Amino acid sequence: MASSTIYHARSISLPSRPHPVAEQLHEQLSRLRSSLSTSTSSSVNHGLNDLDDLYSSVDEFLQLPVNQQSLSQTQNTKWVDQILDGSLRLLDICSASRDALQLSRDRLQDVQSALRRRCSGELTITSEATEYLNTRRSVKKAVKKCLKNIKPATEVKDESHATVSLLKDVQAITADTFQSLVSYIAGSQKSKWSVVAKLISKNTNKESTFSNVFDDVDATLNSLICHKKSGISSSQMEELRSQILKLETEIQDVDEVLECLFKNLVKTRATLLNIFSY
Repeated sequence: MASSTIYHARSISLPSRPHPVAEQLHEQLSRLRSSLSTSTSSSVNHGLNDLDDLYSSVDEFLQLPVNQQSLSQTQNTKWVDQILDGSLRLLDICSASRDALQLSRDRLQDVQSALRRRCSGELTITSEATEYLNTRRSVKKAVKKCLKNIKPATEVKDESHATVSLLKDVQAITADTFQSLVSYIAGSQKSKWSVVAKLISKNTNKESTFSNVFDDVDATLNSLICHKKSGISSSQMEELRSQILKLETEIQDVDEVLECLFKNLVKTRATLLNIFSY
């Protein structure tokens, strides 16, 4: 009787590795969280650039067929609504931030024109300074509204759906970054001061004497209005010019990054709408 040898094949289950794009997303999220929680973070412009890079990775992540299939087959409509609502809120906040920057820049140009006229013999810039400060008050009101709208986007709960969870993490860190940005634009946001200082500081050795450029200009113009009878001295004029130049550069740099980021946010939302409409 012929003997027979029976081979029992053992099924070996190897742990699946996450896609490189997903790993890259997690690394970028970690860096952004670090920039919001440590004293060695870079400027707002740097932080926003990192956020823009994050959304480039998000676009790659959403183009992967496995992720599109996973999201399109999501049965939980609450998740879908939360993600789409979050993307819309972030677009609104980004747009509002750019509007606030543009308003401030326009009024700054009026103050600069008044300073040039002053060199030609005009003794006061009170009217333009008052208009600028009135605009700043309007900006601060708009910022308060923005901060209220940001809060729902930051509420992230543990989900069993890994792709949904990652997208919520992205929206949460975006909301946190925007929260610090709009607080910086408003100025004098003491409750957010430490976070904003960490985002803005370009030199970690100077963080203890961190100064918000918006606050600097506001303070100088307020001082000029309070002492309008004595006019503006040459030294005050030079100081104000220096502050305005610094603020204009800051606004320009931040707005350029926000413009790119806004386009990426629009692209991400359009991709999500296409996926969820399958």
